Amino acid sequence: MKKITILLLLSISFSQYPGGNISLMFSFPQGELKEQEVPWGVGIDMNGIYYINKYLGFGINFGGLQYGKSKRAIPFNYFSDLVTITEETTNNLGYGHAFFRIIPFSGAIQPYIEGLIGMKNLTTTTRLYNEDCADDQSTDHDDCEIASSNNLTDNAFSYGAGTGLNVMITTLKNNEGESQGDLLFYLGFKYLWGGEADYLKEGDITFSDPADGPVQTYWNHSTSKTDLMQFNIGLHFNLK
Repeated sequence: MKKITILLLLSISFSQYPGGNISLMFSFPQGELKEQEVPWGVGIDMNGIYYINKYLGFGINFGGLQYGKSKRAIPFNYFSDLVTITEETTNNLGYGHAFFRIIPFSGAIQPYIEGLIGMKNLTTTTRLYNEDCADDQSTDHDDCEIASSNNLTDNAFSYGAGTGLNVMITTLKNNEGESQGDLLFYLGFKYLWGGEADYLKEGDITFSDPADGPVQTYWNHSTSKTDLMQFNIGLHFNLK
């Protein structure tokens, strides 16, 4: 028994290595979220993972998408409509999870299963932009943005399960031709259950008629569970 334990510990210690992936993510609302007519969205999903051996790894998952966007031109002030600015409202969903991944087989094609637990965040933000403006790409901010506000933000507990596979593309080598890891094609599927959250979707913000006086804003937020089904396609790497 002692020999088996020692061999197991040696196997783990000599095969630890980091990895990660970045993928294009297609997200489809499920259950109550779908019933509220929240549209599907496209976003980015990223994983950082540390393998304790070639069959088991633990990591952190982050991702986000925009599930709605609207814009309109509004007068710069109440007294004149000769100068307008653009009002843009976006609905965003972001998430973060801790996860474990089991890779039962090694080789050129590596299927996996995983479990995740974390949080989702739903946020609606409105920004005002100068219409007669050119953004300076050398700065880290949008030079045309005048002001912004978060209209609504809420968090929900999130957990899920996933499966997928990595397919070998090439071995990563250094200048001396020594193997440094692998580059793989990544294909994944996740189902993320989510707790209740308050959120806004396109059409939930309405305005009074300007002819009746100063414009009033009306909010009709939704409340529901936040289940999502996701498909991912991208690249995975292992550094050994």
